[in-house]
Amino acid sequence: MWTETGADSRPSVEMPQLFERGGDLISFAGGLPDLDLLPLKELSEQLARLTRIGGRIALQYSTPHVARALVPAITDLMAREGGRADAEGLVPTAGSQMGLLALALSLGTPGETVLCQTPAYPGAAAAFRTAGLRPYGAPEDAEGLDTQALRATVARLRAEGQRVRMLYVNPTFQNPTGATLPLERRYELLEVARELDLLIVEDNPYGLLGFDGRTVESLQGIDPGNVLYLGTFSKVFAPGLRCGWIAAPVPLAERLRRTTEVMALSPSAFTQAALAAFHTRGGWDPLIGAYRERYAERCGLMADALDAELGTDGPWRWRRPEGGFYLWLRNPGGADTRRLASAVAGQGVSFVPGGHFGLDGECDDALRLCFSNVPRGRIAEGVARLASVLRGAEAGTVGVEAGAADGGWAA
Repeated sequence: MWTETGADSRPSVEMPQLFERGGDLISFAGGLPDLDLLPLKELSEQLARLTRIGGRIALQYSTPHVARALVPAITDLMAREGGRADAEGLVPTAGSQMGLLALALSLGTPGETVLCQTPAYPGAAAAFRTAGLRPYGAPEDAEGLDTQALRATVARLRAEGQRVRMLYVNPTFQNPTGATLPLERRYELLEVARELDLLIVEDNPYGLLGFDGRTVESLQGIDPGNVLYLGTFSKVFAPGLRCGWIAAPVPLAERLRRTTEVMALSPSAFTQAALAAFHTRGGWDPLIGAYRERYAERCGLMADALDAELGTDGPWRWRRPEGGFYLWLRNPGGADTRRLASAVAGQGVSFVPGGHFGLDGECDDALRLCFSNVPRGRIAEGVARLASVLRGAEAGTVGVEAGAADGGWAA
């Protein structure tokens, strides 16, 4: 019999409040791509042709495999960062979020610990907790994941009786910090992971969005036998199609397929066919190049505005990222950004408080700003509104309300 006590044993997961739009709101919250760059006329013609000619197949149920026609499109994307796509090891998902839950349910055992690069993408922590796993922050230094300290952390956790088998990382233009793990550190991490028998989960939505077009070799490309790679079309194409993939070592792929089949019954054959057709007709270069250029401009506008409004020697610190969607501000002297968010909302601006990216109450002194979808003409205005509240809070002239601006996940 189902009881209230039984219900309480499952974690509570909140849906995000990130995508509000309209009115005078300037949203620096949700990680939305700029779909003004999509070639909608060409795309609509391709979709119409697909529906007319192949609709009876594309709109039917399918099997839990990546469609053969889509494999070259995935192979192309992964190869740009040195990745390797084996068709037998590809598992279709409705974006990386589904992939995270699928791998947690397939490969994790309730009660075990998953090490996470921190600050961590909240959707990953939510997926792990939903599967009954325990996210735990992996040690870091100024260069990112600290491989020497990782050995000691894993040894300590295992000595305490905890089962530790997976390490979750978002190594390129990380959400939320925008940081990238250096190549040398990637090789060190993979060596230590093999030594410790840790399976690495590499979540890589932003790796192809470097502003100068350069890429860093993916962890999966270096060591495909010990890395589960989460890929998605949400950031390099469009999130509304809800299409992604897991590139897994072949022995693990079938377990993952069984779980994704339970979760979704079948992937969208229509979505896969549409993406395959787009790639076949024009490739990825024009769209990805346009995204890179647009995001580089938006990031520059936001960083310049922050420099002008908050200065470079004040209490707030940030680094200009070299790609991705986000700027991460931190106040080493201490700030409660959950409380500040309500005051900023009163000025018509939204951001994600840093506490959402902590695993155990950390990062409350930080906030994440997303520049990817903000109209270029409103970035400086939004930063000015934000800065006025931050300065007022430092001076004690701005009141904030406790408990406001709770946001859930932060895509």
